Amino acid sequence: MGALNLGTEIKNFLYYCEFAEGKSLNTIKSLRIDLVKFNDYILKSKDLNELKDINTFTFREFFIELQKENVGKRSINRKISSFRSFFKYLRENNKIKKDPTLLIISPSYEKGVPEVLSLKEINMLRDGIEMKNYHQIRDRLILELLYSSGITSQELLGLGEDVFDLEEREVVVTSFKKSRVVYFSERTKEYFKRYVNAKKDKLKQKYKKEILFVNASGGRLSDRSLRRLIDRYALKVGITKEISPHSFRHTFAVHMLEHGMRISQLQKLLGHSNIESTKIYIDALEKKRRSSLIDISNV
Repeated sequence: MGALNLGTEIKNFLYYCEFAEGKSLNTIKSLRIDLVKFNDYILKSKDLNELKDINTFTFREFFIELQKENVGKRSINRKISSFRSFFKYLRENNKIKKDPTLLIISPSYEKGVPEVLSLKEINMLRDGIEMKNYHQIRDRLILELLYSSGITSQELLGLGEDVFDLEEREVVVTSFKKSRVVYFSERTKEYFKRYVNAKKDKLKQKYKKEILFVNASGGRLSDRSLRRLIDRYALKVGITKEISPHSFRHTFAVHMLEHGMRISQLQKLLGHSNIESTKIYIDALEKKRRSSLIDISNV
């Protein structure tokens, strides 16, 4: 067995990813799985004694072993991404002089369709928010707004209260200096009212109308915090697939097509400049329908 063990470096890297970069718990879990798998391979090697001994050939041999285990190209690509992040971290912290991942060529594969949430999973997330304080009312509003409008996390976090028209259920969102009007549900409207009233009572003098979603100190909620709260609720209710704020945008798009919306109209709502970007949701809808047929056939 070789003397090289990456265990300590992996532990430090994962700590850095979680607390310095704010990566989601599911991302941390994926990184840990990939790096521990590689470390197990390293521990069995007789030729590796130091970090500098790891080179492009090491990865090539490792990927050959994975292929023998029938690991697909998509999974290998994910592992390559994990290794690149890890060795970049080692290089930036002067643990290595050369990054051995720079010459790795990722295998090509057909890009998959977006993963969407089912209505059952949406309702699980809704039920997982207890609504006992104004932060939880905020979280419920975030869920409802992301799901019913299809906006991005950046657009959501940049919102103020004055861009909402509650009577028409419209909101003006801005991205890359371009604005568009999107729509939201009646349920979102009700939680908006509850949240704003609760926010005023809680923050008092710190209350700011120009910032809709706030943190504990009354400042604007960060992208890191948004991802963490969604990750936390997903883990709480037992959703095992990796989800993010963007998952709600994917889900919104597929559900709109499912209910008969034209692709050109969906393109406008999503703010896509190229309709090809919107057409991926046609494939996602077909995947959802095929999955539903399989589920029925197994009943």
